[in-house]
Amino acid sequence: MKTIALAIAVVAIAAPALAQTEAADSRSVLEQIGATVTLRTGIWSSTRELDSEGPLGAAMLWGKVTRPLSERVSFLAEGWTSLQGPFDHGKARGEMREAFVTLASGPLEIRAGRQIIAWGRADGINPTDNLTGQDLTLLAPDDSDRRLGAAAVRAMHSYRDVSFTAIWLPEFRPHRIPLPRIVGDLAASTSEWRPEQFALRVEQTGRAIDWSVSAFSGRDVNPDLGVRDARPDLTHHKVRVLGADAAGNLGRFGLRAEAAYVHTEDDDGQASFVKHPFLSIVAGADRTYREHMNVNVQYLYRFVTHVDRPGSTGSLFADVIAHQQAVLSGQTRRHSHGASTRLSYKWLRDTLEAEIAAASYAQPWGTTVRPKVTYAVSDRVKVLVGGELYRGDPSSVSAMLRDNSGAFAEVRWSF
Repeated sequence: MKTIALAIAVVAIAAPALAQTEAADSRSVLEQIGATVTLRTGIWSSTRELDSEGPLGAAMLWGKVTRPLSERVSFLAEGWTSLQGPFDHGKARGEMREAFVTLASGPLEIRAGRQIIAWGRADGINPTDNLTGQDLTLLAPDDSDRRLGAAAVRAMHSYRDVSFTAIWLPEFRPHRIPLPRIVGDLAASTSEWRPEQFALRVEQTGRAIDWSVSAFSGRDVNPDLGVRDARPDLTHHKVRVLGADAAGNLGRFGLRAEAAYVHTEDDDGQASFVKHPFLSIVAGADRTYREHMNVNVQYLYRFVTHVDRPGSTGSLFADVIAHQQAVLSGQTRRHSHGASTRLSYKWLRDTLEAEIAAASYAQPWGTTVRPKVTYAVSDRVKVLVGGELYRGDPSSVSAMLRDNSGAFAEVRWSF
């Protein structure tokens, strides 16, 4: 199979180089310059583009450099390049995730450049995480690998156990999302200059309860699906977000909660192609048993100020797009209740880990299940096997993502 040949070819080419690296101890050279390099290659049964392609091979080269420039100044850069798809027409991609300089002087720290800014203390589902986007079409097993950086200036001042953070995000980089076939071939925005984006955060850590409150004003990283010139269109409207989170321990249980209210451009609930204002809440607990098994359970809730009535646009085509917009943004019901869980277990001195994560909503019913097994063969080699399953009612996001269900196997070499 040509798709399998892609993965095998990468391994065949890389193996001699990895052996030479081991023999010459060039890893110490990488360590001296503060660099790490990881080669990944694997097989995926389907893409994350809601299409019918698959199986396909994927090969990625990740690189990261962290280096002090002086006692107060340091530099970090991280990115990847990849080749994905059938061997005869694979697609080459690349991403500079982060490249920033950090200046630290006493309680003040200033960071400037492209950086990933992730907020929230809940497990996996974070209502306050609104500043930088994610590439949800990327063939990567770990959610953290899908994050996108954006040019920003972050200033943080610490006073005892409280920190004050101010952020300016002149570069807007939204989520890259798969779109249903019914809307046609739409090109999502990749990067725009939006100097009007700002965020503030106050955070306390180191006590019995860690907490933070935050505010953000800028563009919505999640697009709105609408109609322009009688054709489907994607737009990122302005939002204002107020958020808070907290985490602490009660005996052997870890407790966490996170909430955000998102005020959109649709003040009166009359715009069918703009998200209505909404409130999202996540609250849960986790516990580790015998140092090897961790169980995490969370309650999910969303309240939407308005829900569109079917046929409210006066056009059949516009009604179809408006319904897809409501499904895409999770606003087909005023109240949505759900739950998420994550169960993990480690064996063989923590070298083998099995995990299953799931999230479901009651109305409309939709569920996502993601099993994954990770085995560290050595300090340099890791094997991952897993999959994703999406099922749900037609008006759920999970049903929209059904074609992205599939399995994968990946091998990683670090040197």
